Amino acid sequence: MIKLSQALVAMGIVIIIHSSTAKASTPCQHSVLLNEHRDVATIESLELEWTRAFLRGDTGFEECLLTADFTEIMLNGDIKHLSDELALAAKNKAKPLPLGELPKGTVLLHESVAVAYGRSQSGTSPQGLRYADYYVWENGKWRVFFAHQTEIATNH
Repeated sequence: MIKLSQALVAMGIVIIIHSSTAKASTPCQHSVLLNEHRDVATIESLELEWTRAFLRGDTGFEECLLTADFTEIMLNGDIKHLSDELALAAKNKAKPLPLGELPKGTVLLHESVAVAYGRSQSGTSPQGLRYADYYVWENGKWRVFFAHQTEIATNH
């Protein structure tokens, strides 16, 4: 009886490990993610695609681009995480938001880290906002691990 219990436990562990590694090793098949380079042009492309993915509710793309520990400081100062970002994007799936004109940002690249920053418009901030998205190069891919938004103050 003990050997049977041990065998069942061992089999359960193997199944758990297999299912978690199968999910973790599932490649992201989005075309923009298949041929990444350690350069500014790739970051610029990823920024555009991330915006598109968010606006149309493509959480699969976001899960491929963002790290599991992704953190964001929102315009209102709230701190959000990957699950919050995915839930917010998912709301756009039923009714995708228009892309509109996106001003080109600036990318700083230093070895395995990149920061994309710039100015964008927000419906909640008529003056607009400044953003910064932080990327890390790991396993031959860029991943976003942190983002920050700051409202542009009006001059009085």
